[in-house]
Amino acid sequence: MKKLFSLLMAATIIAFGACCTQALAEQTPPHKLSAQQREQMKKEFEQRLNLTDKQKEKAKIIHKEGREQIKPIIIQIEQKRQEIETVKLSRISEKAQQERIDELTSGIRELEKKAQEIRKANSQEFEKILTKKQKNELAKMKAEGRAKFEKNHPPRPPFQGIGAPGFFSPKPLFPQHQQPDFTSK
Repeated sequence: MKKLFSLLMAATIIAFGACCTQALAEQTPPHKLSAQQREQMKKEFEQRLNLTDKQKEKAKIIHKEGREQIKPIIIQIEQKRQEIETVKLSRISEKAQQERIDELTSGIRELEKKAQEIRKANSQEFEKILTKKQKNELAKMKAEGRAKFEKNHPPRPPFQGIGAPGFFSPKPLFPQHQQPDFTSK
């Protein structure tokens, strides 16, 4: 009887895990673009800005230099993330684990700030080679991109856990605009 119960529980856990994994896989969109898609986007970008051949060459150099500057930072971030995973699997005390993870996370934040500064400088360098008309078009493209992002990525709801305002106060069953009317009939 105990063996049957154990087998049944194991089968249930495995089936549940498979369902969850499949559901997550269906929800996760692919974030990587193919080389062909990247090339097509680059061409559309250059055409929309109406870049000259000279500007295209300068932009290529700026992009290459920026990637060379940011590559070591990205490698360091990845190493710290791997180290976090190693710490999580280690057998040290939870307090020591959390301290080390916090330290690594702080290091990651600093590296991400450096990477963002490099990206910003790279963008400013690129904008220096543009004409006023091209800068205006770039501003329009940025606004369109931001609007598209906000449409596809709704803002997250505010924190609802312990410590959030109103956590201990009871929430109404029906929001103000959906109060049922029990008096009519």
